[in-house]
Amino acid sequence: MAAAQCGGPDLFDIQAEPDETNTILCVGTICYRKNQNPFIRALDLLAETKKFKVVFLGQAEKTEPYAAEFLDLVAKRPWCEFVGFEGRQQLKARLKRASIVVLPSLEDNCPMAVLEGAAAGVPVLAAKVGGVPDLVVEGENGYLCDPLDAASMRDGISRMLDNPAEAKRRAAKAHQQARDRFHPLVIAKRHVEIYREVLSKPS
Repeated sequence: MAAAQCGGPDLFDIQAEPDETNTILCVGTICYRKNQNPFIRALDLLAETKKFKVVFLGQAEKTEPYAAEFLDLVAKRPWCEFVGFEGRQQLKARLKRASIVVLPSLEDNCPMAVLEGAAAGVPVLAAKVGGVPDLVVEGENGYLCDPLDAASMRDGISRMLDNPAEAKRRAAKAHQQARDRFHPLVIAKRHVEIYREVLSKPS
């Protein structure tokens, strides 16, 4: 965990300005492990009563059955958009305007999407898997969900949309923790300390 960092110091300088569309940002390769398809289906009921837009960023191999199913699901839902891969500057612009960053993965250890969402001060809903609970603590700096339970994913998004002030409070906490733990300067300092410790030991 100590070696992880949030991609670059510029992410910490983003001044979040969520747009009126309640944009939910989901970043990751379109694949079974990232669990986008069940996440989309989980939000079908919510889309009947709440206004939001889910934007997916990442690579999709259209010849893969999972990706083909994903593209079909997105095409049938006006509240879904698949953008594909975008560069760093585009990602920063997306984070600036996002209301929520979501990670519905079935497995993950130290996902960059969570770190970057925290660095940018965007509220995060993440699956309670692998090392994610080391980054996201329910009730403190974000929201956790069960990626195998549609109701859990749906309820997590609903709670964030219904109480944006609370989501913002948790995001501010996550931002400060990310700055303290994962800012590139902090990581660089830790590496220097490790090198000094190793070099100081007698051979």
